[in-house]
Amino acid sequence: MKHNEKRQKRPQSILGAHLGALHMEISSNREVIFEGSKGILEYNDRSIKINAGQYVVAFQGRGLHIQTMTERDIVIHGFLTAIEYII
Repeated sequence: MKHNEKRQKRPQSILGAHLGALHMEISSNREVIFEGSKGILEYNDRSIKINAGQYVVAFQGRGLHIQTMTERDIVIHGFLTAIEYII
């Protein structure tokens, strides 16, 4: 088998393996890039709840707002105080 025919496996974190296609990047407590959204369940300046398939991910804080949203990706800004995974 030639080198370019080999499939490279991307390492997966324990969290990524457990939550499937969900991926988050958190910058300090001011920004979250959330990939794998299936829709917004709740949205106000203190709480944002996102449907992630079999899970709901809840963000708590102050001044929360969605800066960018595509079909599967969401960028949240504000002062984050908690992130909760609800099964």
